[in-house]
Amino acid sequence: MLFLYRPRQTWMPYRALRPPTQQQRYNRQLQDQFDATRRVPAPMVGAPDPRPDTVTALKELAELRASGMIDDAEFAVAKAKVLDTDSAAE
Repeated sequence: MLFLYRPRQTWMPYRALRPPTQQQRYNRQLQDQFDATRRVPAPMVGAPDPRPDTVTALKELAELRASGMIDDAEFAVAKAKVLDTDSAAE
């Protein structure tokens, strides 16, 4: 147990590079620079999602097909477009 025989280190082996106030100012500057790179605009509370939900879009297409507004070929094209848009957004 060699660590018991070693005296406690009560002094710093090097001197501080800057005065404390100058070091705090420097640290704050570095933190601000880092924060500037990490900022992401916050979403607005209560704002609707700009990308429509895939399930909702497919349900609307199914309703249009059931009502006769679009035929099966148009439904297939629209469905492929909705599914392709959703996979491209992720």
